[in-house]
Amino acid sequence: MSSEISKLKFSYELLTPKIKNAVMSIPESERNLIQEIRLRLGKKLTVTIFGKEYFVDEKGRLMNNFCDAISVAAEDIAVTFKRAVQNSVHSFHREIARGYITAPGGNRVGFCGTAVLDSERGYTVDSIKNISSVNIRIAREVRNCSMDIFKKSLAEKPSSLIIAGPPSSGKTTVLRDLCRIAGTYYRLSVIDERNELAATKDGVAMNNIGMMSDVFNSYNKYDGIMTAVKVMSPTILVCDEIGAKEDMKALEYAINSGVKLVASCHASTIDELKKRPLVSKLIKEKVFDYCALLGTGPMCGKLTAFYRLGDKYG
Repeated sequence: MSSEISKLKFSYELLTPKIKNAVMSIPESERNLIQEIRLRLGKKLTVTIFGKEYFVDEKGRLMNNFCDAISVAAEDIAVTFKRAVQNSVHSFHREIARGYITAPGGNRVGFCGTAVLDSERGYTVDSIKNISSVNIRIAREVRNCSMDIFKKSLAEKPSSLIIAGPPSSGKTTVLRDLCRIAGTYYRLSVIDERNELAATKDGVAMNNIGMMSDVFNSYNKYDGIMTAVKVMSPTILVCDEIGAKEDMKALEYAINSGVKLVASCHASTIDELKKRPLVSKLIKEKVFDYCALLGTGPMCGKLTAFYRLGDKYG
């Protein structure tokens, strides 16, 4: 069974028979392009393809109109959530508080509902109850989708690269493939905070992320980066979605240790990227050698602009 079929199979196993049958009835050519499966309590089932949401009827027809679409009941939400946490809410306490779980195969299951706040920790979110929406994001391996970026930035020598794009632009997919290619030539430490890059199960990466890649699965970025630099001596450190203030100290420690950095960040343009405080600081300090911008919709996962960072963009 191929890894792509496995990922789809894992996502379908989270669903109730009613929802699963509807999704499985979608023609294969369209079903294989699904990026997200969305369940909203009391509303209609939708799937996302190339960033556009379609309603789905019981026969698997994709529609712009919701009238004939299949309805999502409380049981559909409850069963999918329980299967995602493998019937053990306590085992996923941290993930639940953050609003997502990484299911087998690397599929991210996001959800929302009513926040349960912890008064002893500044009323931060401790858990979530009354789940009202579930979003299953299908993790895909798209071989060689990062080849152009690799040739422009890493083919000749280790370099630091920021991959930017708006939501649903394929940043994680491109970063995963870049690990696969770069991990054949360089020693990589992959800080896989959400287990979406490697999709590690029982210590084994389900995704191909390179022969010389070491995976720090489910570490927060700070601990993962600090530990990786100290014990694995990476040539390149890989992180998905940097931007939090607490990331800076660890990233600067890695950079000052001579480690190159490949990371992703939400931003649609180079100017928008420079407005993000953490990334802007790293650009001004000339940490990144290159910036790759990705598109959305039909251009999802494709390079739309590439910059050699320097005085012009510093």
